[in-house]
Amino acid sequence: MKISFFLFTLPLVILTSCAKVPPAGSFVAPKLLRVTFALRGEVQTSESGQPYYYFVTINRTADPADSGPVPVVDRPWGNGFAAANATAGQGFVGFVAYNYRGPGYGVYSCLSNGVLKNPVEGIFTPLGLPYQSTPIVRGTKVVSFQIDLNTLPNSTQRFVQLNIIATNNIPQGAEDAPKVWDALGDGRNTGSLNQFITIDTAQNQLRRNTDDRREPTENDVRDHVLSLVDEPNLDIVDWEIEYRN
Repeated sequence: MKISFFLFTLPLVILTSCAKVPPAGSFVAPKLLRVTFALRGEVQTSESGQPYYYFVTINRTADPADSGPVPVVDRPWGNGFAAANATAGQGFVGFVAYNYRGPGYGVYSCLSNGVLKNPVEGIFTPLGLPYQSTPIVRGTKVVSFQIDLNTLPNSTQRFVQLNIIATNNIPQGAEDAPKVWDALGDGRNTGSLNQFITIDTAQNQLRRNTDDRREPTENDVRDHVLSLVDEPNLDIVDWEIEYRN
């Protein structure tokens, strides 16, 4: 089975339009970000087993060299799923999740009462649903949605840093909790785990996994950072990101 089957035959028209977070009003040009990714297995929901968590973490910054979002894979857990790739740095200003704090899609901001929070604190403001999204049913292999980046903090910043994270658990505190996960990067090589994507919003862009093979088609799901685990329902095998304004 060719992985490209998932993404490149996925028409944008299958996205739903019953969203709660529409593009900004006509006085602000929307900055549309469409993210699509495919799993080797299926999107696990309460119908197919214990729900897993699927995140797309998004940072906005003026400096493409800033610390971008990477998965949290061991103690201390912080929010249990993602942080900056360095000790100092915002990491991300918002995210889209499937099956996070309840079933279905959700858009979340790290802005709370007008203050941008460090995401490791786990203080997030729900913004509703994506502007558009594909329905998820049992057997679905592809997650796809579209949001207006104007709805997230730091909307005037030029660069977007983005990661895709799939995990079976979002532990809290410092306990030795189970943690199986995949994110962008080749999990078979511990030196290639933190491979978030940087997009320049000065121009429209279409980025695909075939551009750099950042995510392998072979299994690269890990248990913490210790060993590989064969879990197809967490194994990201293909992705496509489109930005347009």
